[in-house]
Amino acid sequence: MSALTFDLVRRMPLRPSEQRTTFVVLTGTAGPSGEVTITVGTVPRRAVLVAAGLPEGSITHPDATKQGLIAVDELTELTVGGVTAILRRNRRSIGKKGRGIGIRLGERDYTYLSVAPCEEELRDSERGALVRQSSPLGSPKAGFAVQAVADATDLALALLLQGADRTCLTITQAAVSGVLSFLQSGKGDV
Repeated sequence: MSALTFDLVRRMPLRPSEQRTTFVVLTGTAGPSGEVTITVGTVPRRAVLVAAGLPEGSITHPDATKQGLIAVDELTELTVGGVTAILRRNRRSIGKKGRGIGIRLGERDYTYLSVAPCEEELRDSERGALVRQSSPLGSPKAGFAVQAVADATDLALALLLQGADRTCLTITQAAVSGVLSFLQSGKGDV
């Protein structure tokens, strides 16, 4: 795949019928891969990637009591191109690299981590940086920069992770998320 950049736009459901089943939709055109849509559903709790030029993918979590993006823990199931990934996280790590999401997809070892404020990156253990995502605070757009060494599976995985709850990639995000969760529900979600 050649290097490319593109944006996805976040759209909240407008119609009442869509609000009952959909949390958020991200859409855009990913160069030669064509139109991309990531739909994060509330019932069932599932994020689905649909793009003609990319492998199909989904990320699910069985906890139906939570709302929003899909939680990433030992119960999360992530599938790209029919291959189910093994996910691992170290929520107690101090450094950004240690807090990243470890992903084993077939024979590939990935890490998805925060690399700078409002920037995240998908890295392969052998090929290095593959896809960088940036989303300025308050912006409905997420920008993507895809490296030439990345293939369709790499891009599909990076896009699918936009449906995952990535708030714990830094200690600051985890602290803010924990406080907000406590204030909204009356009980901690740490």
